Amino acid sequence: MAKVFSYSAPKANSSLLAFLLLAMSLHVPLASAQSTDRGGENPNSRESAQTESSAPGAEEPVYVSPATELETQAILAKLATAVTSLEYRGLVTFEHVGVMETLEVVHGVRNGEEVERIRYLTGAPRELVSRGHGAQCRRDGSPLSRAGLWSSSGLQNVQNNYQFLIRGEERIADREAVVLQARPRDPHRFGVVISVDKETGLPLKSILVAPAGRVLERFQFVELDLSPIEDSDLQPQSDSARENDGSGHCGSLVSRWHLGWLPPGFKAVAARELADGEMLVYSDGLSAFTVFVQKLGPEMNYKGRAVRGATVAYMDHIEVNGDRYTITVVGEIPDNTAQLVAQAVATRN
Repeated sequence: MAKVFSYSAPKANSSLLAFLLLAMSLHVPLASAQSTDRGGENPNSRESAQTESSAPGAEEPVYVSPATELETQAILAKLATAVTSLEYRGLVTFEHVGVMETLEVVHGVRNGEEVERIRYLTGAPRELVSRGHGAQCRRDGSPLSRAGLWSSSGLQNVQNNYQFLIRGEERIADREAVVLQARPRDPHRFGVVISVDKETGLPLKSILVAPAGRVLERFQFVELDLSPIEDSDLQPQSDSARENDGSGHCGSLVSRWHLGWLPPGFKAVAARELADGEMLVYSDGLSAFTVFVQKLGPEMNYKGRAVRGATVAYMDHIEVNGDRYTITVVGEIPDNTAQLVAQAVATRN
């Protein structure tokens, strides 16, 4: 499932376009999109600006027990395999910032590569077809593509940053699921509650939770069909469709940029060269964020942030040897953390 925001940068100053599209294409006003001094943001502004409340499903279940290492490993391994290798189609509800949307999701595998088509059935007509790339580079904001990251950094790293609990079982889309909760051990990441299909390992429901227990985003299957997917089902179905063919090399770039500070447990997992800069992806094995570094024209002076549910886009800029660059951090991390990451971008010695 995608959020109608594709990380691509075909021309100069595309980070600004991405920053604005993140808010505007979803019909959500910017939390802040104005020129500011570096570090001058109110770190508490997110809490005052957001209006999400603890939605149903965030309550404690009938029983809660710590998940053993073997239990966690088995669930995450099965989940990571399911989201990349299973063919399925279904109807999904997606809740964020007080809005519920309904989507059709079709996922297939062709020649060893994933193909995913998402069509919004409510609101403005929107459709996205994504082809190729693993989860590290296909950061289109999809909870399903995000799940592919969940085993990439290794179980030990994940357990160092999250406490795992088994929260019981529930029935979703007429299927039995086990509920796994990941509680963050520091303020630099959000908690996650995942309802994993007992038969296939597919995440049938995923909830992103703020530190105070407030639900930021939730997706949930209401119908699921595991029948093989026809080629025609993966083709665009509307004039509004956008396609992301996954072109370009990802993971092999030796970047000239690095982060002088990273949230504990996050590691560089991918890098990609863009037409006007570079894209760097970092993950802790459960969450991820992307850093765009792109050359900025002399007349540009953009700083600010946009917050939409659990997703933050923070923009800043730096000057290196007389050249100015835009730094844009996009991911499902607290906005204070995104600001710290943006301010830590520097060139390698």
